[in-house]
Amino acid sequence: MKRTKKALFIMMTVCLMSLSFIMPAAAAEVSKDKYTYSVSKSLGEVDEVITIEDLGELYEDLEVTSTIVPDKAVLTFTAKATTSAVVLGYSLEKGILVSESLPWTIKGKKELVNSLAANTTGTVAFEYGLPYYELFLFDEATGDQTSYFFKIDKGNVAGDQPDAWAKTEVDAAIAGGLVPEGLQSYYKQQISRADFAKLIVNLLEVTTGKTIDAILEENEVSLNDNPFTDTTIKQVIAANLMGIVNGKGNGKFDPYGSITRQEAAVMLTNTVDVFGFDITGDASAFADNKQIASWAKPSVDFVFTFGVMNGTGSNNFSPKGTYTRQQAYTTILRLSNLMAE
Repeated sequence: MKRTKKALFIMMTVCLMSLSFIMPAAAAEVSKDKYTYSVSKSLGEVDEVITIEDLGELYEDLEVTSTIVPDKAVLTFTAKATTSAVVLGYSLEKGILVSESLPWTIKGKKELVNSLAANTTGTVAFEYGLPYYELFLFDEATGDQTSYFFKIDKGNVAGDQPDAWAKTEVDAAIAGGLVPEGLQSYYKQQISRADFAKLIVNLLEVTTGKTIDAILEENEVSLNDNPFTDTTIKQVIAANLMGIVNGKGNGKFDPYGSITRQEAAVMLTNTVDVFGFDITGDASAFADNKQIASWAKPSVDFVFTFGVMNGTGSNNFSPKGTYTRQQAYTTILRLSNLMAE
């Protein structure tokens, strides 16, 4: 499968270099003498027609052959010669597969790079809760390019339903348009920082009836003002520009890192603040109050006072505890209901 401008996408993704040409649509395949790749398990292949979006570029009706793989399958890639190689994950948004660049794991360390040196092996686990992944290779000297698509077999995602305690609210959140299509799965998996940003931005759009582009324009900010070097995900940038989410420092957002309960409380409270609501809550008296960070305490008070988030039992809030997708969906529903009162 061939797509123009993909090389430009690679370079822009990691902000390493610029490209002064557009590679020809009729480029050949990258020579297999330059690399090897494998997946830990393959369940067959399927021919499909898909529409994808790469950094604002829409590619419609692409004919691809996808390798079907189980959830959490591992892709292993070895460069025999220095090779431009990225792995993209695709989330489903209104029938369109929208790309985001994923980090390689090289010598045990995750790195968002666009090139692997000769004799370097990188791996990517398909563990991000996304329906599609792509290995894209590009030869800068010749303009040759190669794509390998991988589709997660949903039949191999064990127990892909919310827990009983969450099901009613999760179903209501989905019915209310509060959970993007691409996030309607992997309910018990920890939600990533990027996916929580997507959830928040979707809530902004549903609540206002406006696109995030229109909201940003009204606030005189631009998606071009990306403060992060490790992500180009539109919703992450937008949520940061709106003052809802922050980075981890040194220009990093850590899009695929997990979030804690106290971080979720802060993001939820910041969302309400954007809409101009009073975010004052009653002082909470959890048994583990001393474990709640000072920067998170007002937000924990707010979300608990108004029933957006509850404790975890034994009068604890568990501020550093993990936060799953189903927990995120229930709290987004409660937040939406609170703002509608």
